[in-house]
Amino acid sequence: GAAYAYQALTSQGQITVKENLSWVGDNTFEVNIYPQESIAKTLTIANASSIDMEVTLTSLVTPDPKGIDISVPKKVTIPANSQTSFDINITASKSAEPIVYTVTIGVDR
Repeated sequence: GAAYAYQALTSQGQITVKENLSWVGDNTFEVNIYPQESIAKTLTIANASSIDMEVTLTSLVTPDPKGIDISVPKKVTIPANSQTSFDINITASKSAEPIVYTVTIGVDR
């Protein structure tokens, strides 16, 4: 006779992929700046995973900035189970328009 294999037991579970990056503290800011001034604001990102994470930072200014320059580092590495800070550098030229701008900082993996 032939021997038959069968599945005697099964197990089922769920896998949830969690976001390992988060802002530390307040991730919003408000800056008052005069023409020809420069200001730096610091933001901090935490990494809850067990490996270092390199991210790309982006900035978007609306409306189209006239006389305002925003710069962020292109890449930042957040160590495993740790955090890192980076500066947003804001400069207003001599001809900066006196209006309110909205700055959005993106963190891309």
